[in-house]
Amino acid sequence: MTRKTYVLEGLCCPNCAAKIDEKVKELPQVKQASVDFQNTRLTLVYEGDESALLETIAGIARSVDEDIVVKGC
Repeated sequence: MTRKTYVLEGLCCPNCAAKIDEKVKELPQVKQASVDFQNTRLTLVYEGDESALLETIAGIARSVDEDIVVKGC
């Protein structure tokens, strides 16, 4: 398993953070996920291919707010 933290650039409200948190936790390869609204960070513990997972998470973020960009720390 891999643990990584990503920046959610453009995350501007707690409601959006909660939606992203909920949807990311539903992904089968994600074992743990936490969105920290104050620091605009997403911390993940996951299995599998990071690039495919990151693309999926970026899509989730854009579906919540099209201005959110997911970047590695």
